[in-house]
Amino acid sequence: MGAPSLPRRHPGEGARPGAVGAFVRRAAERGVASSGHHNRNYVLPVTEDVRHLLGRDTGTSVTVRVRRGDVLPVVIRTWQDESAILDAIKGILPHVPQCLAKGDGYTIHSYVEGVPLSSVCENGKPVDALLVKALAGLLGQMAQVRREALPPLPAAWPRNDKDSQGFLQTLAHLADRQIRRANWPGFGGLFAALGIPEDALTRFAERVPAMARRPYSLLHADLHRDNLIMSYGGDPPLICVDFELATYGDPLHDLATHLVRMRYPAHQWNEVIDAWADTMRLIRPAAVNGLAKDLRHYIAFERAQSVYPDVMRAADSLHASPDQKSLDEATAEVRRALEAGAAPLGLGNLPDPREIERILFRWRAARNGGLGLSAKSMDWHQDQRVPEHPDFPHSAVRQALSAEGATPASRVFKGTGHLNSVVRVPDVGFPVVVRRKVANVCRRERGFLSEHAVLRAIELAGVGVAAPKLLALGPATRVSSSPSTPTRGRGTVSVPQATRCTACCRTRRTGWWTSSTP
Repeated sequence: MGAPSLPRRHPGEGARPGAVGAFVRRAAERGVASSGHHNRNYVLPVTEDVRHLLGRDTGTSVTVRVRRGDVLPVVIRTWQDESAILDAIKGILPHVPQCLAKGDGYTIHSYVEGVPLSSVCENGKPVDALLVKALAGLLGQMAQVRREALPPLPAAWPRNDKDSQGFLQTLAHLADRQIRRANWPGFGGLFAALGIPEDALTRFAERVPAMARRPYSLLHADLHRDNLIMSYGGDPPLICVDFELATYGDPLHDLATHLVRMRYPAHQWNEVIDAWADTMRLIRPAAVNGLAKDLRHYIAFERAQSVYPDVMRAADSLHASPDQKSLDEATAEVRRALEAGAAPLGLGNLPDPREIERILFRWRAARNGGLGLSAKSMDWHQDQRVPEHPDFPHSAVRQALSAEGATPASRVFKGTGHLNSVVRVPDVGFPVVVRRKVANVCRRERGFLSEHAVLRAIELAGVGVAAPKLLALGPATRVSSSPSTPTRGRGTVSVPQATRCTACCRTRRTGWWTSSTP
């Protein structure tokens, strides 16, 4: 069988770290900079001291790519080494960048002459028909890359290279593991407050239906306008770059991600699909099997998994600009993401923009040390019908509200009518529940008594009923105690989003108070 092939050695690999390291530092200081989601890119000419190391003449432009350390893990990665992918495809796509050197946190690529398509034709604008055909040609060329030339696939990959259903299920599980779970400690409470269940992607995988069999191929998996370069000479008209997220699987996945991320106007989708199908019929006819029936499943997945990065990026953007304009923009982005992903993720009763704004506000306020907008979170006013509780002063109410936005997902419970967050307050010996009324809820049964009035009456009666103890009530705040013990026992906090709660004691059906037990 012969000895296994050795990995290709790049010209700058193993070279003197001082010269290449100095060149990378010089790029960050003097290079023409551009920034993507995952890398900072700097274009500069090769200098005399590194021309032999990079295998390029002095003065030739190269791209230094420095991995950003401040980015959230919001993408699915099949392989970690982009250079190995570039090596595998250069014979099929000769104009893609070549990796000239790589080191800890950086790579140096050959420079692709041209301008990004996004700078000529922005998102939402129709793409010229000739460029659409060129795009279809690029996707078709990738289908010719042999699996043997690519790096080894992860162990969890489907064994059958035509199992379309298995590939989509694998993608959903990878998204759950690499995106949702990786960010759950920091963002799980936010997802739960927005009504995104912890097992949403797992359930999506379970619902993937049987699909037609299509032969796997290399997929770019991130082909949008920023990753397409229009060459100055027009030959070829388009060159694709940034293969970090490339994978190996059903070619319909590449078409679906391209359709969604290119932001084509709706009327151009059929043109793009037809161009892709015409190309594939010439190169790999079996790739179009079941196209009309199965493409929608991959589009649904793209919109489902996009909910997580879109929500996280919107929330994270408030860290740099905690002002009302940024809050409005983040709210709109989260609403768009939830609407797009609602059907594939099985989300119901989406929060309206006002509720999203409040959720984002509380999440950000709990993390910025009391600066900027978070000052408003302390603006709580007591409802005079409920006097200050001896076991829970007003200062404790404000602390509970401040902590609410940072509640982990395991202590956030969203029922049909209320959002409940279990928090700990310093110097208070019991957990409390911040209880907010969910907006736009149409109750099937009429409530005759206010829940806060019922809880208050039970406590004043002094009977041994295991019911929450009402601790505070306000225009955006209500507090009650745990039913796991009589009213003399531990306390919980309940904060309705509306001016006051209209639910009566049958709220027991939502099971919200069980969350107060640690």
